[in-house]
Order: sequence, then C-alpha cells, then structure tokens
Amino acid sequence: MSGLRLHLMATPGDGLSRVLDASRVYLANSDRPSVGYLPAAALDAAFFLEETRSCFSGVAAVELLDPVSMDRESILRMVDHISLLYVPGGNTFVLSHRLQQASLMAEIAQRVRNGLPLVGFSAGAVLCGTDILNSNDRNACGCRDFAGLGLVPFSLNVHYAFGDAQPERDERIAAYHAFHSVPVLALEDDAHLRVEDARIDLVEGAAWLFDGTGTRTTYRGTS
Repeated sequence: MSGLRLHLMATPGDGLSRVLDASRVYLANSDRPSVGYLPAAALDAAFFLEETRSCFSGVAAVELLDPVSMDRESILRMVDHISLLYVPGGNTFVLSHRLQQASLMAEIAQRVRNGLPLVGFSAGAVLCGTDILNSNDRNACGCRDFAGLGLVPFSLNVHYAFGDAQPERDERIAAYHAFHSVPVLALEDDAHLRVEDARIDLVEGAAWLFDGTGTRTTYRGTS
C-alpha cells in the first residue's frame, strides 16, 4: 500500500492510549508487527524505551532507532522492515538536527510518502510540517536547517491553548507570517489529526488555522 498514512497529535494520551489506538489499525494485518521507535528529540537516546515496549506488549515489537549511536545504513535497513514509525516528543530542533546529521530526513520522508505509516506527537508531529520554525523549543543544539519532512501543507505548533494567557504564542505566529506565507496549524493538547493521502481529518480535539493574514479560524480538516 502506498500513500501518506499519518497520525499527528500534541499529546500521546494516558499510557500512550492515543498512540496505541492510532497504531493498531496498521499493525493488525502484519504477521510480525514491529514499531520503529525514534525518540531522537530526547537528550537520552533510550528515552522511555522500556515503558514504550511495555505499552506495545502484545501489539508489536518495538525497535529503537537511534541516529546518534547507530549508523545510517543500519537505521535504513530497520526502517525498511518495520510496520510503523513512531516519533515521540522532546525538542524538535534536536530531533531535526540529529536526523540531518545522519542524512535521514529525505530518506524518512520518502518512505512515509511511499506508505510507511507514521504516528507522531509533539516534536514528532511538528517535524512532519513544512518547517519546524513554530516549535516551542529552544534551539540549544544550533540546528541550522529548519525544513520539516514536508508531509502536511502546514507549519505545525503544538500545545496551543485558545483563550489561555498565551499572547506570546499568537505573536510568534504573527512574526513567522511576516516572512513566510505557509499556513500555521496550531494543535491543542487534545488534538489528533489523521492524514490519508491528501485527506486530513481532525479526529478529535481542537485545532486552529492561521492563514498568514492575521486570521485564525477553527480547523475542521480538509478532504
């Protein structure tokens, strides 16, 4: 099967419940279901590894993909055999920087476009946009290439809270639009997007679309 199959979220749900629900549909038909776990947004490469394996127990085997300690070819061989790629949260700039250093950005994007399902939350979701400039993180690692995987036609922001005391978030998005025309999609913590080819559905929660003209509208999905 080819074509985009993504689930993007701001948070994973209690006990990874949202991640697991999204993943099961892609793992159920596999004889030997396996999840490629890419926690490269965390400073600790094995971040939450045993807990993730425990959550997926009985559903799929979890294989660690670590662009810091593993060579590029080993990672690509694993990616070519997994049933699903799971990218959790952390620092989006660190995630992107590590993938760039390992020359994996284009390879991962192409495999996802060719049909590898991807489930990502927080930094893992932001990475899938056109760029990572609307990350909430500090660029402490000195990332210099801010392109995302380009799997959805937005720059993504996560943990957005409409009506909360977050005027700086709207100001930052407005500053982004002073230089870029790409729409920004801001996901609240309960938001969950499902992408199938060109169709993007808001499965649950709330999301907001900033179109670059200063207009913010409720996002309900496209088809």
